[in-house]
Amino acid sequence: MDRFVQSNVDEIMDPSLEVVEELAEIMDQVAPAEIVPSYRPTPWGEVNHLLDRVDTVTGGRAGSLIQFGTFLFIGGSTTIVNLAILYVILNVISFPSNLAFFHNLIGSASGSELSLLANFALNDRFTFRHSPGHERSWFARLSRFHATAVIGILLTIGIQTLLITLLHMNPLVGQAIAVVIVLFYNFFFHQFFTYRRLKDTNAV
Repeated sequence: MDRFVQSNVDEIMDPSLEVVEELAEIMDQVAPAEIVPSYRPTPWGEVNHLLDRVDTVTGGRAGSLIQFGTFLFIGGSTTIVNLAILYVILNVISFPSNLAFFHNLIGSASGSELSLLANFALNDRFTFRHSPGHERSWFARLSRFHATAVIGILLTIGIQTLLITLLHMNPLVGQAIAVVIVLFYNFFFHQFFTYRRLKDTNAV
């Protein structure tokens, strides 16, 4: 009897390799996982440290905030391009007075299209260059960007019209509110449509 008890005690005190492996697997599962930053690390340690703190405070959204900030900056810059082109066409290129409507239309359309191309080029290069959908062809990305922008323009016009008609708001104030609302639409729609992950390598 004593020998039987002793053998069982020895077996418990000297666990087999299988038990050790199971314990090791359990420890791996409960061990804290390595924290992966949501942003692309920069060459500057202090900047990365600051972004780590932003990640901690925002629950891992530092990368998205950087994207949105870049998107805002580029959008503001290309708006200046839009206004500059419109100014040049209206004030440098002369049209007959009876064609003032078409003069303004050409200036507005030219400014919008050229600033949109600049917006795409810069956002494609900097804001969304690491997005999964960047694997699409250049033409596919440009087409999706244009489609999103056209919908954004229509939304801006619609929102401004509603604010002016229903709330009797000042046109400039209504336009400003519409632009801010559509700004968020543009950013998120570019993420979830223009640069959405490809379903397969042949998709566009």
